[in-house]
Amino acid sequence: MSERISLVIVPVDGSSTAAAATRHAAMLARLLQAPLQLLHVMPLNPPELSDLPANRRADADRDRSLRLKAAASAFESARQVIEPPLDPTPEEVILEDENFVRHPARTIVEHVRRHEGCLVVVGARHLSDMGKFVEGSVSNEVVHRAPCPVTVVHDEAAPEDVQRIRRILLPVDGSRHSDQAAAVAGDLARSADAMVELLFCRPAGKPPRQGDEEMDEAERIFSRARHVVGMVPAGIVELVLAGDRYAEAIVQQANRHQDYPVIIMGRRGLGTWQEKLMGSVSHRVIDLASCPVTVVV
Repeated sequence: MSERISLVIVPVDGSSTAAAATRHAAMLARLLQAPLQLLHVMPLNPPELSDLPANRRADADRDRSLRLKAAASAFESARQVIEPPLDPTPEEVILEDENFVRHPARTIVEHVRRHEGCLVVVGARHLSDMGKFVEGSVSNEVVHRAPCPVTVVHDEAAPEDVQRIRRILLPVDGSRHSDQAAAVAGDLARSADAMVELLFCRPAGKPPRQGDEEMDEAERIFSRARHVVGMVPAGIVELVLAGDRYAEAIVQQANRHQDYPVIIMGRRGLGTWQEKLMGSVSHRVIDLASCPVTVVV
């Protein structure tokens, strides 16, 4: 049983991205010995302008039966990609609202807040920042609002034949958020018998020499991360990545491995607009990585 994760939640809608997320979520649930919950958000259609929201009822909506069929189809699609089957059987939860406007991401986050010790796994498409602004991105909003670890999975990140995690990449910087990510990484590494790569990023330029302050800082941060990660039977390695684009360096390191790596990293908890103004390494890693990325606030 996981030390920190007691429930894995994955939103499903029948899409290919949801299928990828479900495969990865099922594997995590199996490794962490935690139950899996399949979540489907079933929004009401916007009412006519003459139809007051207060007068509408979900069970009277003329399209509700069609949406119930869509929910059943989404759950069936999710069950088909869970192989081998999980024990206990995943719980299926439908979330719906009687209000005028429905916000799927906010509803997911509200649901998550009612469950302690959960991990949310969401499927995502590779959208540009402009694409996310124009089309909206449920996964992006869940990452920014959820109070628990969130794993983002793209279509290509969860092959059907992968049943275990062999390597966890853990960027570290000595911050509280980095420590939170290290704790989750250690837990998963022990459950999955996976090795952990500690990654410390420094600016490009002349490599530091023995005794340099920058090298001392890397050693201090690695030591702190090892302490938080704890014992990892498969081993822990330390790597210093040099470059001015930290997100790209992290993703390039992940791409060097063919053993189904995952990235777990801390996030400073900036809002969506703050990240757009100030930049966010974790946000950029999610956009670029082809492997699953878990962010921890």
